[in-house]
Amino acid sequence: MASLYIEVSVVFSVGLVLGSFATALSWRIPRNIPWIFRNGKRADFARSSCPHCHKVLSFFDLIPFFSWLFLRGRCRHCRHFIGWRYPATELLTVVGCLGIYGVWGFTIPAFLLMLAVSLLVALLVIDIEHMILPDQLNLMLAALAVVLMVYQMAAYGLSYGFGQHTLFLKLAGMLSFGGISWVTGWGIAKIIKKDALGAGDVKFFAVAGLWLGIAYLPYFLFFAGLLGVILGGGYKIFFKKQQFPFGPALIL
Repeated sequence: MASLYIEVSVVFSVGLVLGSFATALSWRIPRNIPWIFRNGKRADFARSSCPHCHKVLSFFDLIPFFSWLFLRGRCRHCRHFIGWRYPATELLTVVGCLGIYGVWGFTIPAFLLMLAVSLLVALLVIDIEHMILPDQLNLMLAALAVVLMVYQMAAYGLSYGFGQHTLFLKLAGMLSFGGISWVTGWGIAKIIKKDALGAGDVKFFAVAGLWLGIAYLPYFLFFAGLLGVILGGGYKIFFKKQQFPFGPALIL
């Protein structure tokens, strides 16, 4: 029982850190703020600053979720309100990581999936706020799928169904998911005379196919479509806009 508490505590802490990572990605990438390299040099991720007064934040200002909670959602320097998107993004990542742990346990694949959760949450927030799915996050998610697949093939081999057959299914999934979404978007755009799916959506479809494989295509299409109808209706009611992002349905 003690080991369970320790593992849950570790996963919770990892989730908070990854949530902070997702928050930084969702803020910096749409605004073209470097998060890895700046002028050819590695960007100093620790030197985050308040978006209002631009004061450099200290370690105690950057503890995921808890800093926001203890400071009552305000900057310690200018006392300007810091939006709820930060703790919400971090807690959503924590919930996702705990869910992964509940299914996959305390394993290497689980931690790779937790990293994927942070990228998915960043994509979710960005698409809701800016209606884009950035290429660099799609590429990172695709690379992570390849890393997981290579690990599984190396660790389990053919006895667990991994190998050339699985590689074929994953690549076929990437091509079929991406191809069908592009054709569907093109056809709907011809009918309604405006874009139905953005390029980022099509690329995310392809990445999803790489993760899931071709066998899951019908399920993905059904549930993404169902969630798209539900979330699209809610988005129109809440934001009073006719155009809504489809990415959240794909991500969820």
